[in-house]
Amino acid sequence: MKPPAISMGQRRVTVRPVESSFIGCLTSKYLLVAGLLCFIWNVAKIHHLVSTSLVDCNDREDVITPRSASSPRSLPRSATAKTEKTESSCDLEYNRLTANITPGITRQDLLRSKAWTGNQYRLNKAINELRDGNRPVVAVVAGGSISLGHGVEKTYRYGERLERWMNEMYPLENSTHQVINVAAHGADMCSMAKRLNVLYSDLSSRMPMSSSNEPDLIILEFAVNDYQGQDHVIQIDHKTSVFFDGFRDLALCAEVVVYSLLTKFPNAAIAFLEMQTANFRRKTGALLHMGIAQHYQVPVFSYAEAMFHYYFRLIKKLEEMDKNTYSFSDDQWMLDGGLGIDPTKVANETPIASAIFPFPHGCAKCRPHHIEPQFRKAGCKSICRFLEKGNLIPGAKLICNDRDGPFPAGRNECFVPFFAHDEVHPSALGHAIVMDFIVDGLASAQFRACTDGFAPEKDEIPLTTFVAGSFDDLKVRGDFLWVHDVDRIFSRWDELKPIAGRTSEGFKRYADDPMKQRPGWVATNEKGGENVTFTIDLPPGQCYVVYVAILKSYSGMGTMQIEVKDFGDNKGDSSTVKHISSKKVDGLWSSPISVWSDVQVTEDDTPGCTGYCEVTITTDPIVPGRDGNKVKVLTVSARRCSTTKKQ
Repeated sequence: MKPPAISMGQRRVTVRPVESSFIGCLTSKYLLVAGLLCFIWNVAKIHHLVSTSLVDCNDREDVITPRSASSPRSLPRSATAKTEKTESSCDLEYNRLTANITPGITRQDLLRSKAWTGNQYRLNKAINELRDGNRPVVAVVAGGSISLGHGVEKTYRYGERLERWMNEMYPLENSTHQVINVAAHGADMCSMAKRLNVLYSDLSSRMPMSSSNEPDLIILEFAVNDYQGQDHVIQIDHKTSVFFDGFRDLALCAEVVVYSLLTKFPNAAIAFLEMQTANFRRKTGALLHMGIAQHYQVPVFSYAEAMFHYYFRLIKKLEEMDKNTYSFSDDQWMLDGGLGIDPTKVANETPIASAIFPFPHGCAKCRPHHIEPQFRKAGCKSICRFLEKGNLIPGAKLICNDRDGPFPAGRNECFVPFFAHDEVHPSALGHAIVMDFIVDGLASAQFRACTDGFAPEKDEIPLTTFVAGSFDDLKVRGDFLWVHDVDRIFSRWDELKPIAGRTSEGFKRYADDPMKQRPGWVATNEKGGENVTFTIDLPPGQCYVVYVAILKSYSGMGTMQIEVKDFGDNKGDSSTVKHISSKKVDGLWSSPISVWSDVQVTEDDTPGCTGYCEVTITTDPIVPGRDGNKVKVLTVSARRCSTTKKQ
């Protein structure tokens, strides 16, 4: 006869008969006593197995915990004391916080999204501040056009969604929680590292009066832009050029940002948000960010790790069915999106319709109504179009719809629901999923503290740097005092202009990239001799290091001379020049990418600028054999000199 079994959710607990250890229970002399002992032992064993099963079910990442919107608003402040908490109340609070996670996002998706948990103290502190409700909680979103919400109507962007979530879950009586968005088109870690003082000034003017005067949560979304080229045509080769010439500079910028934020805002939760484009040959900065995150114990939320596992499988499946169109047949639509739920009862802006794989990992219908009007006319882009645009099927002539040729009857274009108008920026649904991962990160931090009685200890700055030469280097590189840009990065913009009244010979300000989005001061004359002069005006009597950001690219670039004249406290009096520094710079490199590159013109140990300085860029004649002589200037900046002695 089979042993009895007790069903516990998805597990079956089998109660096995007592064997040799209790054989004495069968003796007649002590039958009554032995029987009682056997009964007690079996009951205890069953209780142990059931308890283990329940805990295991709660901890399993492939099972979505049932959600209830009717659970209590908050937990008592003593959530870390196991004697005062029950496991069920911890579950209820986690379920309440995550009740509106996008249907179809699985426990495995949520698990993969936590690419690195890091030290949970700050995340736990942020969710505790929300729960306590004593003041407005402030989150900051910093990143590029993805965080800015390019192409998606404002109300559907993840920053706005996060702000609504905070106020719905933890409403305040007389104020509201806020998300401050400081993202900018094209911004990367290096652009942020040089503008931290601008950021601090911007935040101080936008923080609620009743807040703690520092953010509670800072999201850093720079992965896509940290490998972004200005041309958007040739990208970093995903196999051979991961560690291109500027890789260490990008890693240093990321370290400067993280170290500076950790020291400036000692209580703020800082987290990386790693995004990915639909063109998976386009490398991102997730690799270099992870090293910084692990060194400084900063959590990483990864949309890329969570969503692209199924994306690759979907492409493979479509290729097997029709490698010319990457389409699917009408009979492959899945009932209720493959989720087995009533789509009309789901609190989500996107109808659940899916083919091949369950929603949102399969093919969906085009839903352009959340796209901003200027992009809506072009409709959605299918996987077929993404593969074609990224040249991911070299030599293939893909037929993505009727405009490309006769499209097979009874087949459908495959639209990925978390991409819409282009392969770079997420759709409204993609933004909802990003918010899901952030919310789950916060809710999970509270859940662990509630269930385990685990109060994470505050993190400490490591004893060594990651790539910087010293902590002093990190401090000065995060303390730029003069940053003048050709284009706006953050809300405050100090525009880069030549000296008033002095003509710039040959240099003109315009956008030379194909999309006309990246202006600069540009000179192209093959004879050279074109020049432009900018100023730096800082308090005299101190040592400053001067930088000029130029475009570096793989073709068409020329060489230049950069000269810094130091006047100290004598503005523009040529007879009082204290020091002249010069450097020859080449705008051409071998890396297959076009990016801004900072050139350090003066040194830390030689005062090249001590107050008022003039920075002049002069082009050289074209180098024989080159296909152009372009020089493009983007930023002039200065920081204090480092006091660290060179070894």
